[in-house]
Amino acid sequence: MENVQPPLLAAPATPGVPAAAARRRSLITLKLLFIAGLVLLLQLPLSFVNLLRQDRLRYPELGTAHRIELGGGRAPEGLTPTELAAEGYRMVDRALKYGLLVVALTFAAFFLFEVLANLRLHPVHYSLVGAAMCLFYLALLALGEVFGPKVAYLGAAVASSALVVLYAGAILRSWARATLIASLLTIEYGVLYVVLRMENYALLAGTATLFVAIGALMYFTRNVDWFAQEVGREARA
Repeated sequence: MENVQPPLLAAPATPGVPAAAARRRSLITLKLLFIAGLVLLLQLPLSFVNLLRQDRLRYPELGTAHRIELGGGRAPEGLTPTELAAEGYRMVDRALKYGLLVVALTFAAFFLFEVLANLRLHPVHYSLVGAAMCLFYLALLALGEVFGPKVAYLGAAVASSALVVLYAGAILRSWARATLIASLLTIEYGVLYVVLRMENYALLAGTATLFVAIGALMYFTRNVDWFAQEVGREARA
């Protein structure tokens, strides 16, 4: 009788990996797409703040500074309250132009904690952090009518950063990580203030800041195996 060789059995597939490769679905990629979409979506409330600024500038009687001036009040720096408020409106206008960059860098920091510290953040977490950062511009507009641009900027930055840092301490499960977020926000708002004050070199300073930020992201993620991250997350899911 002719010997019949039994068919060779294929090696068992690693659980989860072939399915992930076939579907080509990646939670990390989806998260990145969500973050990018959220950054663009947050331009809507920032546009609302800009429209509100334009209304206050067009109709000074809507502002608190105008009522203070009618009451005989004086502002520091030898300016009337209305003039000082106008300086604040101008700072808000320029700050809004960098809003997308500030929000994107902050989201990038939270995303890096997800990848490097093996955390999982829900889209709601990113949304609430983005909302807190948008409040910076609204507070800058409101405080600028009363205290002027310098005090308004400091107050708005501290208030917005406090919300983000306190929330980060809970969702990142570590106050040490929240301290890093606080340091990042301090650098961001500090650099932004310098850029806003450098009228002649604002574009150059902003471009240099963007180069440094992208370089930092490249440095901290240079050893991350993104394919392993994708497969591992998909298999666990």
